[in-house]
Amino acid sequence: MAVKMSVVVPVYNTGEFLEPCLESLVNQSLPADEYEVIFVDDGSTDDTPGRLDRAAAEHAHVTAIHIPNSGWPGKPRNVGIDAARGEYVYFVDHDDSLAPEALERMYAMASRNGADVIIGKIVGHGRRVPPTLFRQSHEKCTVETAPLMESMTPHKGFRRVFLDEHHLRFPEGRRRLEDHVFVVEAYLLADVVSVLSDYTCYHHIARPDAGNAGFEKLEPTGYYQNLREGIDVVERLTEPGPRRDLVMRRWYRVEMLNRAGGRAFAKYPEKHRRAMYTEIRKLALERFDSPAVWEELTPQYRARSALLRDGRYDDLVALAQWEAGARLDYTLTGLEWDDDRLALRLRLVVEGPDGSPALASVDGSPALRVPVRALDGVDLGTRDVAPVARLLWRHRDGKEEYTVPVALTPSVGSAGEVSWEATARLDPAGARGKSLRTGLWDLFVRVQDWGAGAPLTRRVGAQRDAAVEGVPVAALLGEQARVVVPYWTDQGNLSVDLDGHNRDWVPATSGEEDAVTVDPAVEPTVRGRLGVHVDDAALRGVRMAVHAADQVEVRVPVSRGGDDSEVRGRFPDWAPRGTLSVQLPPPEGAHRALALLPQPTSEPR
Repeated sequence: MAVKMSVVVPVYNTGEFLEPCLESLVNQSLPADEYEVIFVDDGSTDDTPGRLDRAAAEHAHVTAIHIPNSGWPGKPRNVGIDAARGEYVYFVDHDDSLAPEALERMYAMASRNGADVIIGKIVGHGRRVPPTLFRQSHEKCTVETAPLMESMTPHKGFRRVFLDEHHLRFPEGRRRLEDHVFVVEAYLLADVVSVLSDYTCYHHIARPDAGNAGFEKLEPTGYYQNLREGIDVVERLTEPGPRRDLVMRRWYRVEMLNRAGGRAFAKYPEKHRRAMYTEIRKLALERFDSPAVWEELTPQYRARSALLRDGRYDDLVALAQWEAGARLDYTLTGLEWDDDRLALRLRLVVEGPDGSPALASVDGSPALRVPVRALDGVDLGTRDVAPVARLLWRHRDGKEEYTVPVALTPSVGSAGEVSWEATARLDPAGARGKSLRTGLWDLFVRVQDWGAGAPLTRRVGAQRDAAVEGVPVAALLGEQARVVVPYWTDQGNLSVDLDGHNRDWVPATSGEEDAVTVDPAVEPTVRGRLGVHVDDAALRGVRMAVHAADQVEVRVPVSRGGDDSEVRGRFPDWAPRGTLSVQLPPPEGAHRALALLPQPTSEPR
């Protein structure tokens, strides 16, 4: 049978970190005779070669290739390409892993679209992964129609014939940005790129020993010389104009301006900071000569660009120090269930190092209010500050992260200071149509593009209005009646326990005298407040019951009453007198059949 996917994994002294990667690769849902795994050992000096040989002996679709040490992943990846038999070649790092259905799903999408490049959703675990590209799937796209330039790592699939046709291979030897050079050429040559975003395919993992190759300290001269090689590719494959500017803008913003401002730049030792500045400015003046590259940037990057190009090093440092001291302040003003979503309301404000608001209203629009002279004479252009906020839904153990859009409404204070009223609605039972896994999820709010510096992030919950105090209401959601327990941590932050991981849930109205009433107009109809939020799917499993002294029990289904947590049940006229209770549907394997309501004020018949 034809091989659909070849997975190439460059390996060097991986040791114990190889096992999770290997396990994820040999247990793919794609049949074993339809894919292969090629490990290329780059002259490891530990026990990695033996581990690879044992894996190859145990699994027919695993191959181990050993080469002399080349010092960087480029050479092993190229050896893997040459050895590959698959229709697509997919690159995985030796300390990362794939989700079980990753290869099957990516091949299906690539095949139906005739894609030259297939990108499966990447999730970072202690590694930064830009979320923009994976907010939606793209069946067919190019650099102009999707934010492909946000993802420059090699963790993608490439049609093997496409690679050979264009002689696409990684730069070899010990160097940086070899993946950028390879990926940008593939992007610019590809007729079709497909992006799969509705299934997490790739887990990008930070090793606990910080041994990932990308964590090595950046050496300015060599790094920016390597970036020049990527620029050479772009200039060879594009004409001056919008397409070239789009590609170059990403490098100018991320690889240059990001490293010439903000917290990191402010804290660099002076010698290293000056070396970074010198190399970045040299490259900016040498190769980035189109004003369209920086005119489309947000104000924070336009400010850095202007100071950099004008040679104002001291002002660039002063601005970075101000940015490093900025912080996001918030107040949680609302928390309730709304249409089976957990709705949050927050008041947000960005503060400068002195605690004063960092943004002020100028002609009705937010603008930076930087109390330093660093920006004197700097033209920030006509673009207003347009912050973007997101709520981060982060698993405490696995560090998976889902983002939820936040609607922002600006508010202007008496002194012109700008804050925002923010609203977001979370779906704890599922994200983008996929169920979230069991466990504890912590909530953070992040604001980016606020006018200066890096995105600002805060844990949500500890700062809240009095109206939000008290035990948050738990919920049962979906046909499986997943238990969702929002709660305050010991530090007062907001977290959510899915499926009763380690939090007991207690109905908010349990034990109240008036929890159950009998409708005087139709006596057998009983209504009561559950004290938990139950959606329509879970409601089908809710039952009211009369427990009589002689052990006769009558159960009836319920319907929704006046609000989300009120239910009604109509008992037959012959129902015995007894104690009324409500039982909720338990999740699979859990004991959640609880009598939530006390003795009714008058007994049903």
